[in-house]
Amino acid sequence: VGFVTGAQGNFLRTCEEEWATLMFFCDYQGPGGEGGGVEKLAIFGNKAGRTGAELKVMAAIETKIPGFFTKDCTDNVSPDDWGRDSLNLGNEELSFALGKDGSTRKKLARASGCILEYVGNTARG
Repeated sequence: VGFVTGAQGNFLRTCEEEWATLMFFCDYQGPGGEGGGVEKLAIFGNKAGRTGAELKVMAAIETKIPGFFTKDCTDNVSPDDWGRDSLNLGNEELSFALGKDGSTRKKLARASGCILEYVGNTARG
């Protein structure tokens, strides 16, 4: 919970601001609680906001615990109008697709009209 909320809740507040959502942890047991180290995060807002905030949190967790979300991740294209696609990238591809300060990621998201975040070396959107 601590590394997701950030110092004084800054990370969650930033996600809420960026994606126009309201986020908080449910049933937080505190350090050493019964949750086995996994807590439920409630995200309220419209579908796009919830999706963007969730992917941003997933990326933060994956940074701290590599493989948490990407261990068994394969390339996937969803047939649904509102689906989630994933594409595993090599280190060089990720560096190019991310760009300086995430500028290329933001341009790709804007140009495609999609939500795009990198969870580890996996592009998700």
